[in-house]
Amino acid sequence: MPAECSPPEKMFWVYVSLWIANFFSPLLYSGVTTILPSIALDFHSSAATLSLIVMLFAYSQGYVGIIGGRLSDLFGLRRMMILGFIICFITLIGLFLSPNLLSLTLCRLFQGIGTALLICTSTAIAVNITPLYRRGTILGLLSSASYLGTSLGPIIAGAIATYLSWRYLFIFLLVPNVVGFLLFRSSLRLEWCTLDGEQFNTKGAIMLGLGSGAVSVGAGLMSLYFNLVWLVPIGFVLLGVFVYMQKHTKYPIINMDIFTEVKSFSLGLTSMMINFGGTTAFVYFSTMYFQQVRGFTPIAAGFFLLFKSLAQFSVAPLSGRLADKVHPEYIIILGLILCTASLVGTAYLDQHSSMYYIYATLLMSGVGIAIYHSPCTVASLRDVPKKEMSVASSIIASARSMGILGSQIIISLAISHYVGNKAVNPETIPAFLQSMKFSFLFLSSLNVVCILIYAKLALRIFKNDRKDKTA
Repeated sequence: MPAECSPPEKMFWVYVSLWIANFFSPLLYSGVTTILPSIALDFHSSAATLSLIVMLFAYSQGYVGIIGGRLSDLFGLRRMMILGFIICFITLIGLFLSPNLLSLTLCRLFQGIGTALLICTSTAIAVNITPLYRRGTILGLLSSASYLGTSLGPIIAGAIATYLSWRYLFIFLLVPNVVGFLLFRSSLRLEWCTLDGEQFNTKGAIMLGLGSGAVSVGAGLMSLYFNLVWLVPIGFVLLGVFVYMQKHTKYPIINMDIFTEVKSFSLGLTSMMINFGGTTAFVYFSTMYFQQVRGFTPIAAGFFLLFKSLAQFSVAPLSGRLADKVHPEYIIILGLILCTASLVGTAYLDQHSSMYYIYATLLMSGVGIAIYHSPCTVASLRDVPKKEMSVASSIIASARSMGILGSQIIISLAISHYVGNKAVNPETIPAFLQSMKFSFLFLSSLNVVCILIYAKLALRIFKNDRKDKTA
């Protein structure tokens, strides 16, 4: 229960610190994604190796995001968020000083832990301190922070990589990290430890880490060491054991009943994973396309992606407010349709595609994601019991990480099949475009399935509303 409440006049700064946390994490992701080609030149890395770096970051972020809700309930949301800021600070210094690709990869692996704690706790804190009738608006503002970070990341990283060195990006990122930490620590006096006296399910956490890790490493290293593909089925078996353990333990990390009893939560989580997977693939392939296929500088590539993300930043608060007034399912469908159209359109880019065509796909992607995200979060958490709210919020927040992980597995497999263990150059550009086309069409087909499910749900809601009005 709350140990000490924040004065009302400080709540504004609490929201500002949560906004900074949601701004910083995607800024870190999109910025590093933009400088991957520069890192590859310094360390002489292949495209498959670069996708592995992103995948391991997504693995640690997704894994800790899942168990982060339980840790927060046991030790406190405030403490876990402060720990997230500290881990990010240490790993930023480590990335700046990395002498080789191995140390850089390890720092990114641990950095995923820090960003996971920031993402899952900031969402849970926002849900806990915000009344239900304003929840969509606040989540929309936090989403806009995420999109602004995503939009500025390529610009900032591209400029630093072009005029200085990619290493200085991590020094720059210390600024929002430190500011967010100081504001949050000084303004929030509220703490949540809702599971005092319960124990952390260490065996379950280990099994979850081994299972998800085996799937990630097996799929990620398949292009480099094909013999490790056997780790993938083993990983799924271990994940099945994890689910069994959670159903038969007194203190589970995740109450599995929430997935069967709260169907809106299960549907929202699944669609978010798929949607964020498509978004991740969009950012990754777009960055590589602009720099490696079209020959633009990192900063020029960043300006192209800025167009998409500014659309997200502008529309997200509006969709959040709209979700407070109408059924969010209606808004979700529109967002998913635009996201799917953008993926299909981008799948057919080539070396000579019109810039107007590219801008159209970027605009559709940005608007679609902004329309979709906040309403989907509201709909997913609407029927979750209060006792499970922190864990559910953490899982929803980590859906981005799980989607990133899934998309990076798809990207890695596609690049491995079409490009192999080679760098993207004029000779391999056609193969790279084929891998991009396959990834986007596959992910768009999954989005279509989500659209059909939400359309069926929206039709049921519409019919019930008509019955109520008639009655």
